Amino acid sequence: MSLPPQPVYYDTQPGEPVGPWQAVKNFVRRGTTFSGRASRSEYWWIALYTVLLSEAYVLAEDRGYLAWPDVDGGFAIALLLLSLVLLLAVVLLAIFTAALSVRRLHDCNLSGLWFLLILVPGLGSFALLIMAALPPDPRGVRFDAQPTPGAVVPTGK
Repeated sequence: MSLPPQPVYYDTQPGEPVGPWQAVKNFVRRGTTFSGRASRSEYWWIALYTVLLSEAYVLAEDRGYLAWPDVDGGFAIALLLLSLVLLLAVVLLAIFTAALSVRRLHDCNLSGLWFLLILVPGLGSFALLIMAALPPDPRGVRFDAQPTPGAVVPTGK
């Protein structure tokens, strides 16, 4: 009598919780990757940084540090270029954050389509925060990239 085949679990991410700097590295390196998973620590470190940067920007704007006077010539062109760089940074941050959120949902064994709740004003964002706080589910391994047949996969042992 033989035992039924056991599922093979590959060396999957997200693995161990990550520290603040590793979270930033992962955020930038996997910024446009909507597949795979992200750990709770990776998600919440980036959430903390996003809130701190947003609050710093709002405080600087409120204090008038970001007020641009009426200018002409080369300085106006420099301010226009700075505005375009800031716009690009905001777009990249939005894409990277969406990818991170989808990967976090995958770690909870939820479809990334749940991220579309962000389109529901108020309650959608709150629901996503609750989902991001859920513990990892081992069944979320289904969202990891499966190795090609015949590939040698390290077991991590």
